Amino acid sequence: MGRYDFIKNRKYPFIFSIALFVFFGIMLVVNGVTLDINFRGGTRIMIECVGDVDPNAAGALIEQEIGKKVMASITNTYSPDAGEAAVSMLRLDIAGNEPLTREEEERVKELIGENFAVKLDSNKNETVSITPTIGRETLQRGILAVGLSVVLILLYVAWRFSTLSGFSAGVCAIIALIHDVAVMFGVYITMKLPLNDIFVAALLTVIGYSINDTVVIYDRIRENTELMKKSSLADIVNVSIHQSLSRSINTMVTTLICLVVMLVYSASNNIGSLFDFSFSLLIGVISGVYSTLFIAAQLWVVWKERKAVVRR
Repeated sequence: MGRYDFIKNRKYPFIFSIALFVFFGIMLVVNGVTLDINFRGGTRIMIECVGDVDPNAAGALIEQEIGKKVMASITNTYSPDAGEAAVSMLRLDIAGNEPLTREEEERVKELIGENFAVKLDSNKNETVSITPTIGRETLQRGILAVGLSVVLILLYVAWRFSTLSGFSAGVCAIIALIHDVAVMFGVYITMKLPLNDIFVAALLTVIGYSINDTVVIYDRIRENTELMKKSSLADIVNVSIHQSLSRSINTMVTTLICLVVMLVYSASNNIGSLFDFSFSLLIGVISGVYSTLFIAAQLWVVWKERKAVVRR
């Protein structure tokens, strides 16, 4: 049985990725982008629960009353005065162009107190208001952090692989990274999940993970270029990917095991921030391995082939 030819069959993953992004584009038009209050502005209210509280019912009740979008969830935390017992908190993220007024805050708390088993006078309760200006600044800084990391990676890859026409190798690696970022963004859009600072942290982590895999394959290509001087570029790249295949798969599997455990743990203990982070990483790691094996090096081969045709 022959080995899979990554270069010869490159059109299939290309078509799959294009189809996937077309779907994400449709979802973007249908669902739009949901921003967390950290990026958009609004008010976050945390209220201690003393019984079972349905966050969906609480969110729907508040939306009906004040006419603003509400993201409601239950989180568990620990407090020194509670001993080893977990404290359940109802978290209400109310996004808006302006934070809630004092009257609106009081009305929200009054509604929750009247309809759910909560403790309105708990010292663990808190209310945080974020203005749209601060939210926009946070979003801009997050985008700047991602953009800066991409530029630095491009410069590093271009320098590190100068023997492979480093700039073209760097650009193809960046396209693969953009692919991973777009997949994570598309999944969030499709599932109507709010983009927040945790998502940006996961993006930066995935970018580092994905480029590491791509650099390993580029290293193999550089070594094999010297060892296989009589072979075609397609053969060299194909062999290099196969030589790195087991490493990429093993790394992905061990990473996914940890992420799945984190996901299950955070879900069972209602740790929202950890769940968001591990879920984002789960999507990003899978996409990162896919783009490394099926996108980056293949695009580089296309670049080199097109350049060779132009020179003739």
